Amino acid sequence: MLQQLWLLIKDYIQQLSGNEQSSYNYLTEEKLAEIRRELEDTEYESLFIHLLVRVNDESWSRGQVTGFLDANRINQRNLAKWLRGFGETLLALPQENDALASRIVRLGELGAGEISDVAYDIGVRLLGCGKATNQVFEESRPANAEEGKEQGDAAAWFNQGNQQLMYGDFAGAIASLKKATKINPNLHIAWFNQGAAFYQLQQFEQVIIACDKAIKIKSDFYQAWFNRATALEQLGRFDEAVTSLEKAIEVKSDFYQAWYKQAEILSQLKRFTEAIACCDQAVKIKPDYYQAWFHWGYILNQHGQFEQAIIYYDTAIAIKPDYYQAWVNRGAAMHALKKLSDALISYERAIEIQPQAYLAWHNQGNILTELEQFGEALNAYNQALKLEPNYYQAWNNKGLVLRKLRLFQESIAAYDRAIAIKPQNDLAWNNRGLTLSEMGDYKAAIASYDKAIKINPNNKFAWNNRGAALSDLQLFEEAIASFDKAIEISFDFYEAWLNRGMTAGNSVNCDRLLALLSTVAIQNPLLNQRGYEGELASYEEGLKYCYQDTHPKGWGKLYQAMGNALYFRGRADSRPHSYWYKAVTNYNEALKTLTAADFPHLHLEVLQNLIRVQLNLGEKAKAEELKRRGTDILRRLLDECKSPEKKKQLALKFAGFQQLTVDLAVQSRNLSTALELAEQGKNACMSWLLDGWSDESPKWVEMKQLLNPHTAIVYWHLSPAALHTFIFQHNTPSLIVLGAKSLTPVQRLRDFESWLKTWNEQYANYRQSKDKHSEDAKTWRDNLPAMLNQLSEILDINAIVSQISDITQLILIPHRDLHRFPLHTLFPREFTISYLPSIQLGLISQSNENQLSHQLLSIEHPNSAGYPELEFAQVESEAICRIFPHNTRQRSEEATKDAVIKALPQGYGILNFTGHGEYNFHNPALSFLVLADKDKLTLTDIRDFDLRSYQLVSLAACETAITGNHTITTEYVGLVSGFMSCGVASVVSTLWTVESAASALVMIQFYQRLQQGKSKVVALAEATQWLRNVTHDELAAWYAEEIAKLPEDEGILRRFLLRHLNNLKNQLEPINQPYNHPYFWAAFTITGILPIILK
Repeated sequence: MLQQLWLLIKDYIQQLSGNEQSSYNYLTEEKLAEIRRELEDTEYESLFIHLLVRVNDESWSRGQVTGFLDANRINQRNLAKWLRGFGETLLALPQENDALASRIVRLGELGAGEISDVAYDIGVRLLGCGKATNQVFEESRPANAEEGKEQGDAAAWFNQGNQQLMYGDFAGAIASLKKATKINPNLHIAWFNQGAAFYQLQQFEQVIIACDKAIKIKSDFYQAWFNRATALEQLGRFDEAVTSLEKAIEVKSDFYQAWYKQAEILSQLKRFTEAIACCDQAVKIKPDYYQAWFHWGYILNQHGQFEQAIIYYDTAIAIKPDYYQAWVNRGAAMHALKKLSDALISYERAIEIQPQAYLAWHNQGNILTELEQFGEALNAYNQALKLEPNYYQAWNNKGLVLRKLRLFQESIAAYDRAIAIKPQNDLAWNNRGLTLSEMGDYKAAIASYDKAIKINPNNKFAWNNRGAALSDLQLFEEAIASFDKAIEISFDFYEAWLNRGMTAGNSVNCDRLLALLSTVAIQNPLLNQRGYEGELASYEEGLKYCYQDTHPKGWGKLYQAMGNALYFRGRADSRPHSYWYKAVTNYNEALKTLTAADFPHLHLEVLQNLIRVQLNLGEKAKAEELKRRGTDILRRLLDECKSPEKKKQLALKFAGFQQLTVDLAVQSRNLSTALELAEQGKNACMSWLLDGWSDESPKWVEMKQLLNPHTAIVYWHLSPAALHTFIFQHNTPSLIVLGAKSLTPVQRLRDFESWLKTWNEQYANYRQSKDKHSEDAKTWRDNLPAMLNQLSEILDINAIVSQISDITQLILIPHRDLHRFPLHTLFPREFTISYLPSIQLGLISQSNENQLSHQLLSIEHPNSAGYPELEFAQVESEAICRIFPHNTRQRSEEATKDAVIKALPQGYGILNFTGHGEYNFHNPALSFLVLADKDKLTLTDIRDFDLRSYQLVSLAACETAITGNHTITTEYVGLVSGFMSCGVASVVSTLWTVESAASALVMIQFYQRLQQGKSKVVALAEATQWLRNVTHDELAAWYAEEIAKLPEDEGILRRFLLRHLNNLKNQLEPINQPYNHPYFWAAFTITGILPIILK
């Protein structure tokens, strides 16, 4: 019955077999997956047989059929389309088969959608054919009755075997067909169909044996040669498969399926020229054979001939417009050509045709990631993983996007899923390490890199990243050893040369033992130098392998790095100009390859470096010209940006250009213009970083509205080239810019950056230490007074004070990292000091400086998941609510996001929050207050609120400063700025988390003074000075007085005060002033406008 059916089916199902092959794409260091096909015709056939068995033998219902199809993500339209072709094949067969037709009709009668409609039509047509032939045995008529009986038995077993084959009973089919060939060993079709059954059971060696039997009987049986080749292919015996296909083609030269199969197998053997010739033959025989056009495109894709590959993909699509696999590979070729928009269109078309095509979703995510549209990319990866949860490449790339979105824990979880699916996945281990590095957990990052290297010792990225993590741990020599390993794998790996150079510059002494193990250092002993000389030696050595014509990016970046090394070396020298002129030469070399056309972002970076050094050389005209060039390029790039988010990121990245214009204006003595530019830059950055903030900026005349006869403003500005200090007072004709008495602005910047590096390292160790009394923790606290003294000298506070007279109030407006430090503590105590994020915010707040309302909203110690309990937050809240009895309290689990958002706009005058807060360095709008359970109140949540009724917001229990080793290159925008942008008049906050008891004492003192009618600024100054100066005995007396004021039934405050009073009494060697250290009192700041004091 089925002497030709299996071959015909096989002919039909060759169409998609090339779809497993495609090109690789890359996302920065992440290697992406190859494009793969969905279902082949053989799979559709097995699926259809499975459905017939379940419906007829197990009485499946309509719901079970549709449920099965949905569970296996089978597209009914595609299955129905395949079934139509399969039905035409059955109808063309000479045999009648009422049993099979009836089984197909039964599936049709279920009404399970399009698949049932097509099945019913085919089944009815089969029943009506009435064709009956038995050609298999006509070729050998029996000589006598006995032989006729045997031949009849063989025919019976043969037909039974074919029925079983059709119904999916492959083992039964083999048994029946073996009985047929035992009776009649010359029955070549029976041998052939045995091979078909063995193929379904994946017993490929048996397929070959069965086909050999058929061929021995009928040597021109080209179908058997073909099936033999497919089995050999499955066994990886490609050369033998090619030979079998050549035999099939020798018998039937127009056998286009064999030509195509041969092209596939030759591609596996990397014999691409021959494979192309086979594709050519296939399409000459059958010009509409779209699979061959597709495979031809794939081969060209593999050879990097992407433009040509697209032509062949387009040909396949023209023949079959809904061929989504061709759309997917077309997208990959477009991606390789950096035609990202065209690639997106191709992937979108593939998804439109086949929404279940998870690879199209995945590759769409890759394009969106490259376009830095990370939110959309994440959605695409999630869709891919919904369709194929075990697709480890998608988990890996999802981890990358989550890292870009600063969702580090989620990123780690994604990499862990990728590793769970494929443990030997060195790429995922490497990328996991990158996330841990960005979290500051360098030791854990190194462990992940080590896993990657163990799996793949030649993973140069893992060696390089391992070196970077070791360098962050200041293990410079071990880091250099890792960079050398990366370089040994690929000597033109310019990133490793760059990292090696910077690390050699930081290292003091070469580890000779490690150097002896380095092939890189053995080849050039100059690489064993350290410091400035060692840094330059690494860059110069890298240039020997990264040539101008072959490695334009690496060549340019190495020259840029040499320029930077020379610039900073000059900045540390008393005679810097010779170094700076050499820096200019190197920057100009870098610009030869880092052109505005090829590498616009890098071009701007080098221009920024050049402007900095030209300013330091006093060459204002050259600096102005470079600034003009850079501004034109930046404006063009911003105009070309379609994504508002990407435009914002680009503007922030090159905020240094605007900052350098301030330096140019100062050098030209256009001081009011310089201040206006500095303020304009501040407000522009705030508008980019804080959604909803206006970038309007005041002019010099408007700025003076903040002043009164007793107030001065000190305004700092940090650029890549200098640190300037502006000072202005009421009725002064012009601005004052701090001159170069002890330090020039360039030297002041140099010393501040060095100081900042030390602060960051010590403070990071302090925060990471679980034991705040450990040596690492003590270093920062113990050094705090000395560090503040050094900062005072760097900022030349004495010179600032000498410039102001008849002043009692100061408004401090820091810039960038200066926001993080207690600058108010550097000035004499007679000044009343407040902060402002910008003059613009001060002008807004000035219009809201009304009488303090004593209506209090108290959000108290939320029970936040994953955060430690603030020991005395409850005490602080209790005391403050006693001071302000007109209050609304949201305590612990009551402090949910919904409750707080509902309460905030209700017109209170004071908000006191005693919980945790966090600053988001990379996306300040997502900085948040930690609420009950896992709730968070971000600045984005409150950006549209009108909070002008609030004269005061207290965040004193929060750490509102940066909590890592980050350096701010644009502007600091955090919780304080966020609340003020909503109209809040003043915000009390802390620069670091103060011991809970000390914080409670300050805030109780502060609110007591507010109740007495003192201004907010004066109240906080007095409260912190009280804490600073209070003696052991005075504190004990205060505790006793406060206890005496409490009613007998008051519990929380009484316990706190009694405990601390008893602790003081029981101290054997009491400290005279227990809170005199600046750690306790210096962190408290108030931001807002100062009250006018009349004298």
